[in-house]
Amino acid sequence: MRALVPLVFLLALLSACSGVEFACTAIGSQSGVSVEVDPAVAPQVDSGTLELCWDGRCRTVDLELYQSTVPAETTCEGEVCSARMRQTGGKHAFGTVLDLPLTEVQATLRLTGTEVVTATLPLTPEQTYPNGPHCGAGGPQQRLVVEASGTVRAG
Repeated sequence: MRALVPLVFLLALLSACSGVEFACTAIGSQSGVSVEVDPAVAPQVDSGTLELCWDGRCRTVDLELYQSTVPAETTCEGEVCSARMRQTGGKHAFGTVLDLPLTEVQATLRLTGTEVVTATLPLTPEQTYPNGPHCGAGGPQQRLVVEASGTVRAG
């Protein structure tokens, strides 16, 4: 057992002095909630609001819905790559809430258009680490998904 202590100390010292450094960029992440709308529902909704309540107070943000895209084709020449995007038929939005806590909040999503989607559910935002945990935290975030049936779930 006594021989194990110096070995553990030596391994810890070597790990600390290994010269591995992590580069942290200035990238950050906004505090808020993203909303993804399934392609079956997306054509019927064109705007919305998101209300988040905690500790007896509420924040309401307007949601601007955008067409969702995915990479359809990628090409690379040397070290330079590009991608053509195609629309999925879905829509997405992000509601920025700067003081969003890391504790449970009540979320009420209202999407309007020719169809109306309304749902209230509990959400627990999670800490984000845009550069990895070794570079510090970004803003807390959570995601809402509007499924093809119109049901809303945390995702």
